[in-house]
Amino acid sequence: MKIRISLVHYLNSAPLGWAFLHGPFRDKFEVLPSSPAMCADQLAAGEVDVGLIPSIEYQRISGLRIIPGISIASLGEVRSILLIKSKGRQSIHSVALDTSSRTSVALTRILLQVKRGLRPEYTPHPPDPSAMLACCDAALVIGDPALKVRPEDYDTTDLAKEWVEWQQKPFVCAFWACRDGAPFPSDLDAIFQEAKDWGLKRRDEIAAAYAKSLNLPASFLEDYLIRNIDYDFGIAHMEGLQKFHRLAMQERLIPGLQDLRLYSSRSSSTFQ
Repeated sequence: MKIRISLVHYLNSAPLGWAFLHGPFRDKFEVLPSSPAMCADQLAAGEVDVGLIPSIEYQRISGLRIIPGISIASLGEVRSILLIKSKGRQSIHSVALDTSSRTSVALTRILLQVKRGLRPEYTPHPPDPSAMLACCDAALVIGDPALKVRPEDYDTTDLAKEWVEWQQKPFVCAFWACRDGAPFPSDLDAIFQEAKDWGLKRRDEIAAAYAKSLNLPASFLEDYLIRNIDYDFGIAHMEGLQKFHRLAMQERLIPGLQDLRLYSSRSSSTFQ
């Protein structure tokens, strides 16, 4: 029986999954393209064995381990986690939240509530900027829809950049997590690292493929994958993630705090 993988279908996730869809691990795993929120739900329900889950969901699902060394993160401006307002609007009393997001929803609430001292009303909404701003003062738009937002059309705030400037740590959007007790091959972590390395070498190819579906220039998308997205998961990333989780706990966005448990084919480890 093939290991089941839930893979986010956004461009920023493609380098991590390209090897499973088009490369050396094609047909060796069962891949389910999903939204970030769906990836978490599928892993929580046991419908998949490994999922590229929103980082906030690690604290909402028990019995997970993080595959080390790999994430979707930002060291500054990310371009695909945007809080937008109509030009000239000053106050924020209501925010429309992209329904495909969970980590960015938590980030939005933390930045508005903790950093800015605001307590707006929140409304889940499909990622349609015009419709979102018709009903709310501001809107959170993430992923591929955010890449289509023209900065000159709105007042925009890059929320990953705001986090990094505030906390001086990377912002971790997502990572691979696996279920405890699933029958994995002994080299699972090495496979995912090899898949990452293979995909990162093909960011030009990936950008060209997505340029057609997103109707955006391939050069812009390749630049985004190279300059805006960081795919590592080192000590600073884990420290930033722990800060994020602690603030989420403070704002009662998660039920509790679990240590970051890393998967290893040789032994398990915990980052504290």
